[in-house]
Amino acid sequence: MNNRTIFIRKSIFICYSGQTNQGLPALQQCLSVSCNFRDYNRNMIKTIYIITLTLLISACGPTNPKSDHQENRVQTLNFEDTSKANQATEKLTKLDSIEKANNESIIASGDNITKAFVFLKDGDSAINLTANIRQDHRIFGYAKPDIKSERLLLLSVFTNDVENNPFGCRLGAYYDTRGMDELTLKYNSTTGDFVKATAIDKANNSTTIYFEKKWIEFE
Repeated sequence: MNNRTIFIRKSIFICYSGQTNQGLPALQQCLSVSCNFRDYNRNMIKTIYIITLTLLISACGPTNPKSDHQENRVQTLNFEDTSKANQATEKLTKLDSIEKANNESIIASGDNITKAFVFLKDGDSAINLTANIRQDHRIFGYAKPDIKSERLLLLSVFTNDVENNPFGCRLGAYYDTRGMDELTLKYNSTTGDFVKATAIDKANNSTTIYFEKKWIEFE
């Protein structure tokens, strides 16, 4: 039994024994102490709750703006990379489609095609080609005597081959040699299945270029 309980019982005994003047003040004091004790406990619980909540908030910490910025930047870069990859794939798919369709048209034309020509008998080594809307032609000029090497130039009857130079030929894409205002083609020699030529611009800069021999006729 604790001291507070003994004190309350003693105060009640004094009251019942007729010692009112002593018992009532003692009992009032005891009750006051008991109420104060409950208030003290309530305040302690409230204080502990506040401290715990503060510690939890501190542990979580504020959001790091720099970390968020870096995460957003990474997401943006990933989106840009994906977008560029999709654009490159779309362009490649479009070029493949053009390549396939136009090559099939050339094959279907058989011998009914337009070829470039060189008038060697007249001492002229210029390579000329005049487009004929009723006949197909599609002639690439390569950096080496190899159809897998860089495509430097294209002469084609197909609009989707020429407009905006979709294949990115360094010397351009044209319907025929008459449209090559800044460029002249000169025959040099024949190397296996290829014709070696020189492309000369207005500034007299020259570029060696190769055409498949099947597309060139000599007179």
